[in-house]
Amino acid sequence: MAHFAKLGLDNIVTAVVAMDTIDTMTRGGIEKEEIGLAHLIKHHGHENWKQCSYNTSQGVHREGGTPFRANYPGIGWFYNSEHDIFHPAKPYASHTLNTTTGHWDPPIPQPELSEEEVAAMSYYRWDEDAYQADNTTGWILETRE
Repeated sequence: MAHFAKLGLDNIVTAVVAMDTIDTMTRGGIEKEEIGLAHLIKHHGHENWKQCSYNTSQGVHREGGTPFRANYPGIGWFYNSEHDIFHPAKPYASHTLNTTTGHWDPPIPQPELSEEEVAAMSYYRWDEDAYQADNTTGWILETRE
């Protein structure tokens, strides 16, 4: 199967469709994105599509292949034409786009949990207000109850 993201205004993903790989191939059996695009335009009428990889997440191909466009997108994600990647919406003003993984990195790395914190089912959550207050903290330790 070949997968394509339907792009709307501002390159926002509005749908992801699967199609038979044969509909994206030359007569010699070589898969080409432009052949898939022509098929989609002919059958759907919409002209703005980008091929995506079901097996790519955070810049890694889960079967050891070559990652393609950083991520398999979801509806509401964005296609970034500058970096030729799919990524989710920016979660916080302080985060920066990692153009390899297609995800947003916080300005401070997430701390490691201690063994005790793991046993207590604790986790870290990002707090943008705490970060904006002093630019040195942002991760808040929470415990599930």
